[in-house]
Amino acid sequence: MPSQDVKAKIEVIMSDASLSVDDKVRRLERMYQDVREEMRAATESSMVTDDDIGDELQDIEKALDKLNHHPDSIEDSGAATL
Repeated sequence: MPSQDVKAKIEVIMSDASLSVDDKVRRLERMYQDVREEMRAATESSMVTDDDIGDELQDIEKALDKLNHHPDSIEDSGAATL
């Protein structure tokens, strides 16, 4: 997913007053998982480039941080894997 698309989707989620904080967190976490899956595919295949994937993850993490949500990650307690 192009980085501009991710930023636009984040902006839509963050500015949607009809969503609760929990709803925003759930949507952002789902986006995060989708981008992680894309990153995983990029590391396993030469057909996918991961040019902006790290930036996309950072953008989502910043949005989650603004919501004061810090998701637990397997990387926090285990071996670093994609």
